[in-house]
Amino acid sequence: MKIDFHVHTTHSLDATIPVHKLAEKSKSLGITPAITDHYSMSAIPPMEKENTQFIPGEELRVSTHLGYADLIGLFMNEEIEKGTEVNEALDRLKAQGALTYAPHPFDPMRAGLQDEEILKKIQVIEVFNSHCLSRFDEQAEEFAQKENKLRAAGSDAHFLFEFGKTYVELELDELEPTKLLKALKKGRIHGVRSSKIRRIAHRFASKILKPLF
Repeated sequence: MKIDFHVHTTHSLDATIPVHKLAEKSKSLGITPAITDHYSMSAIPPMEKENTQFIPGEELRVSTHLGYADLIGLFMNEEIEKGTEVNEALDRLKAQGALTYAPHPFDPMRAGLQDEEILKKIQVIEVFNSHCLSRFDEQAEEFAQKENKLRAAGSDAHFLFEFGKTYVELELDELEPTKLLKALKKGRIHGVRSSKIRRIAHRFASKILKPLF
């Protein structure tokens, strides 16, 4: 099974991927997306109607002693409000049977978690994000190896053309949290870095939209 652990749809303010188009491309490529829109799970009901496999999730904005940061929940069934304190968010994710995933950690330009004590509590570390500078992914990889953490990758796709280039290949026959964690131990990461122009353009757009986030 191939899984992209970090995908946005039009239900994120800064993304342009319609749910039905993501479903079509997912079926065509055989890549399962984790739907991780910013602070919202509103894409989940329409995705459920598309008769395609996916992981329901949310990219949360949590508060930490260092400021706001991003945290992803996978296999979620209930949204968690923006600004929730990080340890409370982790407890609430655990209570609903969700997995915890750190997107673009150590990247200060993209609200990555940087507190290693918090990262130690998270189950899966994103060691490849298509939009990160390589040095931040390398830092994430080093941390994951040091702490014996599960490793994964996400395209962080906001445009349809970005989906399908980055994913983790797993020996997995069922999308189930416990089985997924086990399969990640032998996961094979396939990653394609986005262009410098794409990264600059998205950061510029994010600064414009920041008051709305």
